[in-house]
Amino acid sequence: MTNHISLYISAGSDLQPIRNLAKRELAGARNVKSNWTRTEVTSAWRNILVYLNGLRKIPTNGLVLFASSDGIEAIEPPVPCRTNIYRCGTGFDRGPLDALYDDAAGEKTGLILIDNNEAAIAWFRGSTISPLWHNFSGVMNKHDAGGQSQRRFERGHAEQVKQWQRKVSDLASGFFLSLDITKVVVGGPGFRKNGLVDDRKLDYRLEVIAVVDCEYVDDIAGPREALARWKKAQI
Repeated sequence: MTNHISLYISAGSDLQPIRNLAKRELAGARNVKSNWTRTEVTSAWRNILVYLNGLRKIPTNGLVLFASSDGIEAIEPPVPCRTNIYRCGTGFDRGPLDALYDDAAGEKTGLILIDNNEAAIAWFRGSTISPLWHNFSGVMNKHDAGGQSQRRFERGHAEQVKQWQRKVSDLASGFFLSLDITKVVVGGPGFRKNGLVDDRKLDYRLEVIAVVDCEYVDDIAGPREALARWKKAQI
C-alpha cells in the first residue's frame, strides 16, 4: 500500500509553501476510496503538517521527512539538498538521502592495479571501495625459445604487453571520467604499473597522484591492499 511518504525539501526553501503543500495533500488524501489507505495517508500527512508547524525555518542543508501513520523521521542532510522530491509508496525512498551522504564523504579517487597477467579498476573514497572491472590479459608467458625464435618471441611478447597496458588505460579513462574522477592511484607487484604511467595513455584529465607496490591485482584483495599501502604512505 502507498502509505509511506518521503519528502525532500531543498536548502533555502521557504517554509510556508511546504506547509501549503502538506495542507493540499492532506485535503486530497481524504478523497481516497480505500478506507485503510485513506486513514494511513491522512495520518502521515497530518504528522508532516504538525512537524512543519513546529518549525521556524528550513535547516541550512534542507530537510528530509519520512512519514507514515506510525510517526515521522526528520533528517537534515550532511550536504545541501538541491531538489524538492515528494514520493508516496510502499516504503520510504532513501536513495536520494544515501546519495547526499555519499557526496559528503568527499572526492572519489580512481585505482588501477596491473601486471602482465591481470588488471583491476576500482574507485575509493575514505574506506569505501567500489570495484569496476577485472580481467586477465591472455599475454603468453616468457619462455626460452632460443636463437631467432627467442628474439621474435620477445618482440611479440612486448607488443602484447603494450596492447594490454593500453587497453587498461583506455578502460580506466572511460570509467573514471564518467564518474567525475580526476585523481588516480596506480599499483601492482612489478614494473608494469610504472610502464602504464610512463606510457601516458591515460586521459590527460586524469592525474596520477601515487604509484604503490602491492602483491594482489584482483578486484577484491588487490584494492584493499593498494588502499592500505597508499594510506600508510600518507602518514
